[in-house]
Amino acid sequence: MLLRLITAISLLVFALLLMSGTQIDMALYRSLVVFLILFAGAYLTIFFLNVMQESNHTKASPPATASGNNKGGSEKNSGEASSQKSS
Repeated sequence: MLLRLITAISLLVFALLLMSGTQIDMALYRSLVVFLILFAGAYLTIFFLNVMQESNHTKASPPATASGNNKGGSEKNSGEASSQKSS
């Protein structure tokens, strides 16, 4: 959907440039530049949003992992303590 919107905008720019009397090669060049700028902006925006979302998930997970390791360690210790008691 976003790609269609970017394409429609660049085609509209191309048509407006042709109607204003710009030469075809210059109008094509400018509309391609508009397409590339819009596409790169959308791509980078989506990329950086994903990076920020992943970094938020990794910041939240180490405390949960650390508490999980502590639980695993305490269970291991309690298992060793119970085996020592039974010996």
